[in-house]
Amino acid sequence: MENVTKRTALLKAACQLVQEKGAATLTLDAVAKEAGVSKGGLLYHFPSKDALIKALMEDFLDRFDKETELESATNAELTNNRWAQAFLIKTVQLTKEDLEMNAAVMAAAAMNPDLLQPIKERYEAWQQRIETTEADPVAATVIRLAADGLFFSELFGFAPLSEPMKAAVLKYMMAPATKEEN
Repeated sequence: MENVTKRTALLKAACQLVQEKGAATLTLDAVAKEAGVSKGGLLYHFPSKDALIKALMEDFLDRFDKETELESATNAELTNNRWAQAFLIKTVQLTKEDLEMNAAVMAAAAMNPDLLQPIKERYEAWQQRIETTEADPVAATVIRLAADGLFFSELFGFAPLSEPMKAAVLKYMMAPATKEEN
């Protein structure tokens, strides 16, 4: 197995472990066992638990970015503030597994706040993009903040929305963003 594939397999094993057994079980030994590799093999890719947690966060953020870019580029229904709209759509579409993984990784990262740095940096880049490329940066920021609210509501179980309500909120939030400028 090549290094990229092995690294990906290790990240998937860590995700599966956290999803099935919780963040407290995220140890290097447990991940190595789950992936079917030696601890040395795991340490080659992730020299510490912190490095593994950071890689898990960055992997999720990279996938989210790619999916948001694709949505922004290919969804013909998006007109104004395309990227912010795509951000909202992709946030609403996060799976239960994505949310569980995020909750577990954030819980583990909370023990070491420095591990939240990749998320902070990504949010800063997203906001910078909104302010420099979106047609209406204020409306686009409101959309991002609404998406964040939906994400954290789902992530922490703060009165998560039913699927029909989530769809209605998405439709409502998209309407002002798609109105053509006069």
